[in-house]
Amino acid sequence: MEETKEKSLLKSTMNYGAMLGLALIIYSLLLWMLDLTDNTALGLVSYVIMITGIVLATKTYRDQELGGFISYGRALGVGTLTTVFAGVISAFFTYLLYKVIDPGLMDKMYLMMEEAYYEAGMSDSQIEMTMDMAKRFTNPVMMAVFGIFGSAFFGFLFSLITSIFLKKEGDPFESDAV
Repeated sequence: MEETKEKSLLKSTMNYGAMLGLALIIYSLLLWMLDLTDNTALGLVSYVIMITGIVLATKTYRDQELGGFISYGRALGVGTLTTVFAGVISAFFTYLLYKVIDPGLMDKMYLMMEEAYYEAGMSDSQIEMTMDMAKRFTNPVMMAVFGIFGSAFFGFLFSLITSIFLKKEGDPFESDAV
């Protein structure tokens, strides 16, 4: 029975992770097509999409696979796994966006970073050193890798909170309770 639960957990989180990943990709494409990729406030909407995906995945898993009951730890695991799978899908898109779809987007990002450093009052030598370091870590491959870890990290943080509200412990005196 435990093996069946684990299979349904993986299947459910992979399915919802794929849906969440696609939703994040569609949103990213929309921002890119409207040339709004540098808008921080609109970037925060992706967190709302992520939280929505976590809630839907956890609630569906709880109600359809576990008979309406889920522990805090299991809810945390469902949310985190869902965002890890979504992160892998989003990372693949990130790589394609910066490497194939719009290779000039990386240069645009570097220019924005450089302007921000000038506005912050950094000297030319500080900016040059900082930009050299930034370019080592902001290539399409590194951005994809950091995207996976970022999705897992924020998914874990958001799941810590959503699990509080989604957990539903069964009655320990009922034999059907999980």
